[in-house]
Amino acid sequence: MTVRPVYCFEPMELFANIRYAIRGFIKNPLFTAVAAASLAFGIGANAAIFSLLDQVILRLLPVKNPEQLVQFRMQGQHYGSNWNMNSISYPMYRDFRDHNQVFSGMFCRFPVSASLGFGGHTERVEAELVSGNYFPVLGVGAALGRILTAKDDLFENGHPVLMLSYAYWQSRFGADPSLIGKTLVINGRNFTVAGVAQPGFDGMELGQVAKIFVPLHMKPLMTPNWDGLENRRQRWVNAYGRLKPGITRQQAQASLQPFMHSMLEMEVKEPAFRNASNYARQQFLKCWMELLPGSQGRSYMRQQLTKPLWLLLGITAMVLLLACANLANLLLARAAARSKEMAVRLAIGAGRAAIVRQLLTESLLLSALGAALGLALAWVADRLLLGVYLPSQEAGISATPDLRVLAFTLGLMVITAILFGLIPALQSSRADVADTLKAQAGSVVGGGQIGLRKSLVAAQVGLSLLLLIGAGLFVKTLANLRGLGPGFSPERLVGFQIDPTLNGYDAPRTRILYQQLTNSLA
Repeated sequence: MTVRPVYCFEPMELFANIRYAIRGFIKNPLFTAVAAASLAFGIGANAAIFSLLDQVILRLLPVKNPEQLVQFRMQGQHYGSNWNMNSISYPMYRDFRDHNQVFSGMFCRFPVSASLGFGGHTERVEAELVSGNYFPVLGVGAALGRILTAKDDLFENGHPVLMLSYAYWQSRFGADPSLIGKTLVINGRNFTVAGVAQPGFDGMELGQVAKIFVPLHMKPLMTPNWDGLENRRQRWVNAYGRLKPGITRQQAQASLQPFMHSMLEMEVKEPAFRNASNYARQQFLKCWMELLPGSQGRSYMRQQLTKPLWLLLGITAMVLLLACANLANLLLARAAARSKEMAVRLAIGAGRAAIVRQLLTESLLLSALGAALGLALAWVADRLLLGVYLPSQEAGISATPDLRVLAFTLGLMVITAILFGLIPALQSSRADVADTLKAQAGSVVGGGQIGLRKSLVAAQVGLSLLLLIGAGLFVKTLANLRGLGPGFSPERLVGFQIDPTLNGYDAPRTRILYQQLTNSLA
């Protein structure tokens, strides 16, 4: 004899419970609409904020084993100039690359803007200057053509080749496969397209999506007013290393310090320190190298948005709890109205476990409906937030829910169904059959309790509507912020930026160009 656990769902029973629940929702459209809308706003708000938080704070780089990456940061009082956050000089990067025992590979990069011309049109694009081992060390392949390698990064201005990001290849060139081997004009010079990077990889910096990748030794052409490639006093490249298996970040950092100090002692003897004071020299010699986690690259945006996004997630979690509490009250009131139904089912032989399964099925269906509506609201909310606060296309952040957001929403759906459905289900299954049937019989004659229960249901509906109105006002506020103007009518205004120096213009020619442009526009 097979004993079946009372908590298991039989397939036929599950389908019957679903059909019964749907019929009940259709018979009570107001309750269904209010419950689903409350959950939609609660789940949608959480899904919207989680989508942004996941992309900005939680997600790792789409590269091979990103947890093995570390980023270099020189600590102490540097003697020279700084062009970038967490940067070192290119000669220092090269010395560490060639003299370490803890990295399986190292690379460096630098973000720049460039002037790109193709098909008679010129536009300003974000680019990354990358060392020849950038793509091999990251483990990023080519969707089309080939990646840049060390052979493309040997001599200054000696290798005019580039790679395109996959998204830019699609949006700007219509995913044309024949583009490989063709020529693009970068800062007035012809570059050959070597390949297209794998989908999803847009460089190392969130908030500054790289559209093209150029060998680092093409820097004199990419930054015509500033070279600095061999200048040890200029910190500008972001250096990364991939730890060897079994090496921790702390171990690697400790192993770099002796070579770091020998390098500083060599640099302090350079002619650039001729006018430096004793104090400046001593402080410079105290500098040391710190290794930071590099699994997420680098980003000013991440630093600015970390606290606000965690705060918003906490607020939306409270909104969801409030929605669950209101819905639980609604279900309790509805359970009181259905007490005779439950008593009759118990009287004719239904077990309490079956009653709980039926009511939890109803809760799960309500939660699923709320989650589906919530995903749509999350997409709208993210578009509003990105439109107000972030240039989403340039920042590389999407409002479209992905699999991680869908999994998060599914988890919320199950948790909320348990939160607002379990207590009403357990309470309904504990009804005393005889007393309930007698009480219902009396209430049919007197009607006193029915009026009170209807009042309670109306109060719960009113509180839920207040929640919906508050959420609607919040969305309206976001829309108002998006439409807030600068104090004048911008309808017929167009803003743009140009940098003639990228195409070889000196100061006198630039002034003439600006005057001609002003006259032409006027």
